[in-house]
Amino acid sequence: MRKVALIGTHGTGKTTLAHELTAESKKRGIHAEFLGEVVRDCPLPINENQTREASEWIIYTQHTREIKLSGKCDLLICDRSIVDGYVYRYNLFGRDPLLEKFVMEHAKNYTYLIKIPINEQRLEEDGIRSVDPKFQEDIDRLFNYILKDLRIPFIEYRNKEQVMGLLTIP
Repeated sequence: MRKVALIGTHGTGKTTLAHELTAESKKRGIHAEFLGEVVRDCPLPINENQTREASEWIIYTQHTREIKLSGKCDLLICDRSIVDGYVYRYNLFGRDPLLEKFVMEHAKNYTYLIKIPINEQRLEEDGIRSVDPKFQEDIDRLFNYILKDLRIPFIEYRNKEQVMGLLTIP
């Protein structure tokens, strides 16, 4: 089973791309499943007001849902990863060595982490994510720092064809 996660700050088109990749993979005969963004289900404060408990809920729920779906498909496409949850937590609370070790170890389970850059689309109010462009930019910069600092391998997104090329290789 291959597991691919689209990572990066909010409002970059990860969800739309994940749906497109899942549909295209299925058209090509790959038994693919989609794992949506778990933060949308979080019963605790998120974004700029996220609590420590919310960040743990997000990270561990992501992990649990990935495990649940992993045995049900050949390709799991995740809208976010546990790395994302850690980046948002780090933004508010700094380093957590124990949680960081868990994240680093779990990151090895992804076939690919594909970082989606901030694009020219404006943040749109959806009742979930922050629409503050500074917060979005801060998270994006922190992603770059943490991925490098923790030596987590990732691929910079260029276009959908690039990713489909990765997904269609058995």
